[in-house]
Amino acid sequence: MRVGVVDYTVGNIGSVLAALRRAGAEPVVVKEADAAREVDALLLPGVGTFGVAQALVHKFREAVLEKPTLAICLGMQLLFETSEEGGGQGLGIFRGKVERIVARKVPNIGWRYTYAKPHPVVKEGYYYFLHSYGVRWDEKDEAHIAYIQLGARYVAAVEKGHILGVQFHPERSGRQGLELIRSFLAQVRR
Repeated sequence: MRVGVVDYTVGNIGSVLAALRRAGAEPVVVKEADAAREVDALLLPGVGTFGVAQALVHKFREAVLEKPTLAICLGMQLLFETSEEGGGQGLGIFRGKVERIVARKVPNIGWRYTYAKPHPVVKEGYYYFLHSYGVRWDEKDEAHIAYIQLGARYVAAVEKGHILGVQFHPERSGRQGLELIRSFLAQVRR
């Protein structure tokens, strides 16, 4: 299975490529929207700032709406409408605004227990996080499928149809993160 890792000039592309290979996928870096249409699934990588990435990710919006997509950390944040971090518009696939985390320690770095609704891909357990911005958890929002507790609850995963966003880094989350990637790929194959 060919997975296009979207290159919007920021991100942890190297570790994502390695994790996809370990999960049995054939990852390719895509820099243009036309190339994104030629893969089986997309991955929006994390690490970076919303303000820089949002200016470059919009050309991939149609591909994200068409292809199964896994969005990691910053990639997940780009799926929302806006952000306090650098301004600009996200892809608007999910309602809401990305805000600076209100917690004793920011950025939120390290392993955090993630609470999840029953889901075929995202399981409850420990995942690795690295972020200073997040989306507040809304129990009533059906797209919100997992959260972490940082003084307030913040979204750890969202889903709408074939689009799955996770605030944590599955490529850095050991066996459970690799299983999440494999489960996502298995859903794509169906």
